[in-house]
Amino acid sequence: MDATGYSYKFYRTTQDAWDAMYESILASQKSIFWEVYVFVDDIVGNKFLDALAAKAKSGVEVKMVVDAIGSFNLSRDAVARLTAAGAEVLHYNRLYPSFKLMSWFNRLMRRNHRKVLIVDEVTVFLGGVNIEAKSQNWDDVYIKIAGTRAAWPLLRGFAKSYISAGGERKNVRRLLHPKFFTGSEIWKEQFGFITHSPSRRAGVKMRQMYLRALRTATKSVNFITPYYLPDRRFLAAIRAARERGVKVRIFLPLRLDHKIMEWVARASILLTSKLGAEVYFLPRMHHGKALSVDDTFGLVGSINLTPRSFSLNEESGVTFSQVEMVRDLNVLFNSWQASATPLNATHMRPGPWWKRCREWWVHRIEKYL
Repeated sequence: MDATGYSYKFYRTTQDAWDAMYESILASQKSIFWEVYVFVDDIVGNKFLDALAAKAKSGVEVKMVVDAIGSFNLSRDAVARLTAAGAEVLHYNRLYPSFKLMSWFNRLMRRNHRKVLIVDEVTVFLGGVNIEAKSQNWDDVYIKIAGTRAAWPLLRGFAKSYISAGGERKNVRRLLHPKFFTGSEIWKEQFGFITHSPSRRAGVKMRQMYLRALRTATKSVNFITPYYLPDRRFLAAIRAARERGVKVRIFLPLRLDHKIMEWVARASILLTSKLGAEVYFLPRMHHGKALSVDDTFGLVGSINLTPRSFSLNEESGVTFSQVEMVRDLNVLFNSWQASATPLNATHMRPGPWWKRCREWWVHRIEKYL
């Protein structure tokens, strides 16, 4: 930790992030609060479960909020093991049967997509990393921020998710109390922590952040996202940025873990390239979500460039304007370009009629993807 009162570190692979998270959990003395979309008790998840259970037994406060759909494969035995050790595991938005079909469907669509681990209320890990063996060899973007009061907005966000998932308010009341945030003003200056919840207003706010990145850039703007479904305003902002001479780079994995997302993204990717952006395909599955503007602004989080992330999901992230941090993030973008394949004429060729038809149908439901 330096004179600014905080330290940070970026992780570029899922495994590196897991290793750092695991070490931090083992070193915890007071509390572990964890919101995560996918947590599965497989060979990877069981290692974390063992550490969490041991910490809970030793008296560390352990609370988890997992998404009921994303963590559908988290077994009852795993939850029971943590509960028996003294930990709490709550499921966000369980899918109880309902005769009100539209109400049930709307609730089904609202998911907790956050990936935030908070240790001892002073160390935060956030980004795109889930806990599941299938992602062990993926690349990602995860960040660790450590320092007094580093976690205050995310702690409040966790408390609200905990209550929403059925936890008792009294158990997290102190995380909501204004006195808890005394002395946090420096963090408001250094970081902008995002705890985004589903609403039309919140969706507009998140979308505006991405549009503002394109509108304010003077030299370059970089995006990385596994899932890419931009709207017309985003594409128009790309064109306007290019007309001002701004270099726009968008990084996407060549092959996705969800084929339907590949199908629906094709037309948007081709149009993005025609508007002047440089599109790069990464050789491995990359689950990271980040952006940078010149050397002045950076964002790392769980937010995909899709309608679902902007409007339907609980999301998390952190923005920062410290030049050193933004430059470090840009170093990652440059390293990804070195290993990537630029979109070329082969990619631009129209697919056969049946693929174009498939993409047309998938676009009809893209707001739910």
